[in-house]
Amino acid sequence: MEHVNCPSCQADDYGVHLVRGDLSLGQAGEFRLVRCHRCGLVYLNPRPTRQELAALYPDEYDQYTETLARSSRLARWDRRYGLRKRCQAIRRYKPAGRLLDVGCATGDFLDVMREIPGWQVTGVELSAHAAEYARAELGLDVLVGTLEENLLADASFDVVTLWNVFEHLPDPLATLCEIHRILKPGGLLVINTPNLDSLDARLYGPYWIGYELPRHFCVFSYHTLHIMVNKVGFHMVDARCLYGSHAAAASSIRFWLRAHVSAGRRRDMLEGVLFSRVVRLLTMPYFFAADRMRLSTALTIFCVKAN
Repeated sequence: MEHVNCPSCQADDYGVHLVRGDLSLGQAGEFRLVRCHRCGLVYLNPRPTRQELAALYPDEYDQYTETLARSSRLARWDRRYGLRKRCQAIRRYKPAGRLLDVGCATGDFLDVMREIPGWQVTGVELSAHAAEYARAELGLDVLVGTLEENLLADASFDVVTLWNVFEHLPDPLATLCEIHRILKPGGLLVINTPNLDSLDARLYGPYWIGYELPRHFCVFSYHTLHIMVNKVGFHMVDARCLYGSHAAAASSIRFWLRAHVSAGRRRDMLEGVLFSRVVRLLTMPYFFAADRMRLSTALTIFCVKAN
């Protein structure tokens, strides 16, 4: 673990925001989120070193196991619907072009995006295991490693996307600078990340899925996101809650259940109800309203590279 200054403003002036264990994979220890007194960014401090990163993402990490091919027919249809929403949101700004997905995992988004005429897609993925699946099973062009390590050409992409990736980056400002370099003038940057302003963050407190310690190095509000993208030369043109609201809330409640209800049939039944399509349908009006007010767990921002 290493002590770090604020990833946004480099100040070393903070207060403790939250201390919590790893609720997803159960890695040993407690982890501390702090809030920068200068710019307001919430970030992990101390945090794992670059050498310790690989241990945080085993091959069974859910982003590496969730694939369309391994889902049931109904789950596959549901997931494709969510992926198409992402594609349609991008097409509002760019009808066609060359797209790079940073942290593409097993490649499901890229697989759906390339079905739309006029799109050429590429991925970058840190996990060699996930990248190999995307290449071998889906025939996608996926590079292994970090974005910075792959040394892509200047002004070579029309769109760069980061779906649930930005919060994992050790140096988000450096990655934004690299994205700015490889985007064409007027190119589009899309970032989806947990929303610290959300109702879920307030309701579920330490059990909120958006914290995901120790894998989330930063937790952003609209304000801290806006500061960071502006620093690098992006203009934010839209911000909205696009997808995943019910699943995120259900995951947070599941963490609470696991902390307060003993393992067994009763807890398994409650978790099954939480994620059921019946509950999802019944809660749709609530999540529809939260999405419209930009208060759901995941916030998606759309930014244009300034000419």
